[in-house]
Amino acid sequence: MKLRTTVFVLFSLFLMTNLWGQQKKNPEKIYIRFKPISADGVFALVRKNIHRSPWYESYPTIPRGGENYARLRIKQNQYSKWSEIGGDWGTIILDFRNPEPIENIEVEIQLSDKEDESGIFKTMNIKEKSSIVGISLPYDYYSNPAGILTVREESEKHLKMAQSLNLSQDHLPKKFSFYTGASGYGSCYKDPEIWKNELKTLRILGINGTSFPANMEQYNIYKELGFDRFVTYNPGNPDQAKNEKNLLDAFEKIQAVVMTDEPGNEGLYRINQEPVENFHKFLESKGLKPKDFNATNWSDIKPITDRKEIEKIEYNWGPKYGEAARKTYYWTMRYTESITTNHFKKMTEVVEKEYNPGVLTFVNYTDHPLILGGVMLPGSPDWFEMGLERATTLMWTEDWMYGGINSWGNGLYQRLGFLCDILRSAASKHNQPLGFYNTMDGEDGIRMKGFIVIGHGVKIIDYFYYGPTYSATENYWSDSISQYKGVAKVIRDIAKAEELVYPGKVPPRQVAIVYSTTDEIWNNNGSNGHEKQYLHIGLAQEMYPADVIDENIIGERDLSQYRVIYLMDVYLPLFALKKLKTYVENGGTLVLLPGACEKDEYNNSVDIITSMLGIKVKTSFSNETIGKDKIYMDKTTGIDSEIPVNILFRKSEFQGNIKGQVLAKFSDGSPAIILNKVKKGTIIYYTFMPGHNFFTSVREANPQGYVTKFPELQRKLISFPCKIAGVIKDVELSEGVFEASPLVSEKGVALVMVNLGRNPIPKLDIKVRQQGIKSVTSIENGDIQFKEENGFVQFSMPFNGLTDIVLLKK
Repeated sequence: MKLRTTVFVLFSLFLMTNLWGQQKKNPEKIYIRFKPISADGVFALVRKNIHRSPWYESYPTIPRGGENYARLRIKQNQYSKWSEIGGDWGTIILDFRNPEPIENIEVEIQLSDKEDESGIFKTMNIKEKSSIVGISLPYDYYSNPAGILTVREESEKHLKMAQSLNLSQDHLPKKFSFYTGASGYGSCYKDPEIWKNELKTLRILGINGTSFPANMEQYNIYKELGFDRFVTYNPGNPDQAKNEKNLLDAFEKIQAVVMTDEPGNEGLYRINQEPVENFHKFLESKGLKPKDFNATNWSDIKPITDRKEIEKIEYNWGPKYGEAARKTYYWTMRYTESITTNHFKKMTEVVEKEYNPGVLTFVNYTDHPLILGGVMLPGSPDWFEMGLERATTLMWTEDWMYGGINSWGNGLYQRLGFLCDILRSAASKHNQPLGFYNTMDGEDGIRMKGFIVIGHGVKIIDYFYYGPTYSATENYWSDSISQYKGVAKVIRDIAKAEELVYPGKVPPRQVAIVYSTTDEIWNNNGSNGHEKQYLHIGLAQEMYPADVIDENIIGERDLSQYRVIYLMDVYLPLFALKKLKTYVENGGTLVLLPGACEKDEYNNSVDIITSMLGIKVKTSFSNETIGKDKIYMDKTTGIDSEIPVNILFRKSEFQGNIKGQVLAKFSDGSPAIILNKVKKGTIIYYTFMPGHNFFTSVREANPQGYVTKFPELQRKLISFPCKIAGVIKDVELSEGVFEASPLVSEKGVALVMVNLGRNPIPKLDIKVRQQGIKSVTSIENGDIQFKEENGFVQFSMPFNGLTDIVLLKK
């Protein structure tokens, strides 16, 4: 599974901060001594797993020098001298020897806050079936010494926690994969029974996949307990694959190979090591020639990675060379991404050669740049390109989100749908499946996050990371009974719905949001990416789910499937701009936000799209809130109300007489949104950022705690162009705020639902666009009466919880 050493324990610290405030503070250092009972002439190697950087620490042998001098070793039934170790929350690991590892050790261990007996706060008499003794300190160990347990006791506690849930083992998923792993065997303990306790815990919850076994003993334990699929880590090493074949039965059960975790844009660091001729070959592969760069020979063209160089070249050599420098910079950035893509593509080729047919390859794209920073490029791989070029055969990302408004991701779990829709678009050309790391959370969060990603097409979930706590550095959930409940609930609900969920696919969508990676090459402003995420969420809550498509997909895809396309990026390649113009002229609706489509891929001003407005637009950009106002909507929008708006980051003004229709006005009468007809199609222009306005209203409605309120008018302000364009909803709900995602197959529809408002609804009326349905069943409510009318299946049911799956079977 995945090893992480960079992300702080945000969730754990959040839960524990208040508790720590009520507890005695753990000492900065403690003292340890031991008395061997079952052996003579003993010394101990000492280390500690700690739950912060640097993650682990090693200490001098007890007694110091005992590993080299027999006369210094501790005699049977005598105490060692006190030895100082750090007082951090963590796990103390002692490996007893004389000088060989001592099997079946019995030892008494004492912990003190002073270098004498007066500070003793814990005495433990321990019998262990190997030389290693692990002592797990809870986060509040100084106030709660009773909570200090051996690693064996911790494993028994975890098993009892899982058993206390009385979970049925009769019906678990067969095709859907749920992974995690239990580490520590061999490092924190040597008795396989301890490891079995942890693995039994996972199997009780319903986990069916884990890490590839290190040896036959481990494989036999996996087999005994029922793990039937594996993930292995291999960065393209044929020798490793050959070694794994020694465990042939296990090798044949490998489902996927993870090639790396959280990769960056390798090309940014490798470009200076690449022969410049490779850059020239890349340019030629794109149909470019030296004359396109105001050059006679390729030898005159070298990569430019620093945008400041463009200004110097233009200042010293003039506009023609400045234009050539802009082209060179653009294609240099594309080249770095190509280096990265080809790097992993070669790894995939090795894996596919060495492993069995059908084994998937993936890298874990970190969510940090997108969720926190709002951008993908230039520091990350281009997710779209990686998928479209089949650099991996399984598209995969992660989440580090929690439910609170002030937590990572601001409690907007639907952001995970945005990430999945990028993956799904990237996978569309080669039909790659989707996988996801769902990180630790409480029961509610685990259920909501899991159902959201499943509703967007994910078929493999890894619950990163069980731990256990005593063996891990961070991001563990082995001590969270709440997460146990969430994991078990998701797995069992999927088992009940697997017949429709597993084969089910996200149906073709009528709405899309453009994600221009070109824009990020020139404009690394995170507010742009966050705007797309907020648009995506607002549309989904109004039951207008949107694809997320990049410029290459625009170039390759038939855009006529989309009735509406939203676009806010300033920079877009000429071929994409021309394709979008044709899309509008042929009947599509293009929704533009301030500054959209004003520049091409070479940072040249263009009006291919903006000219269709029939009026000039001037856009102001800011890093701050520009102001607040109210807008008044035209009745044709279907919104008969004034709406308060927050104007952030961008604001446009029209210069001249408006030829089209004004759909909304600010309080001073100036146009806020206009519509213009262009041949068969429509172009709509917002002078402000409706996504950021929506999120600001969400933050105002949820100043603290879980995010449960999503102001309706601000959502409709985003979605009304879909209504004007005649988008037909696949799902309609009578009330509430939901993520409601249909997964469609020849067997019917699985409607995966998440109650974002978290409030019970006694009677929810639901319409699903589908025909030929013979039965409707809810996971939570059982069989439901229904009727078909005008191409929709209609039914009602209570929605008293957070999640449900409704099965509409043909």
